[in-house]
Amino acid sequence: METCLFCQSYKYLPSAIGGLVYEDDLVYAHHYCRDEGPSYLGYLLLKTKRHVPGFEDLDEAEAQAVGLAVTRLSHALKVCTGAVKVYLEAYGEVNPHLHLHLIARYPGTPEEYWRWKVGRWPEAPCGNASEVAALCDQLRARLGTNTSSNLVSK
Repeated sequence: METCLFCQSYKYLPSAIGGLVYEDDLVYAHHYCRDEGPSYLGYLLLKTKRHVPGFEDLDEAEAQAVGLAVTRLSHALKVCTGAVKVYLEAYGEVNPHLHLHLIARYPGTPEEYWRWKVGRWPEAPCGNASEVAALCDQLRARLGTNTSSNLVSK
């Protein structure tokens, strides 16, 4: 769709900070980076390549791809960040293109900062562009991603 932010942003992601972390024929993931200041390390966005507003709009192959990607990315986040939990959030109200937030919760995160408040913890691990890129390299290595083509090995 011409007016969908996520449909348009896909073409720019390979050159974005950290690049694509995961990609197959139907979905892709990248690290979320703030426009200014350090970014929370271990915050991924998983998006469908085809414009679909919500889960109910996925075809069977896309639903399987989303499920497999969530599993692979969650495992990689836990291993690469030492997270004790990976949160999965989906809203689709601001940008009506199916996208999932996968967010690592680090050991020692106080309970009052769990769930949707994890990034507000003053001691949350945040990093600059080079630290985000380094984490993305670790995630790709863990996932078996071919960094030259950004496609995940099957």
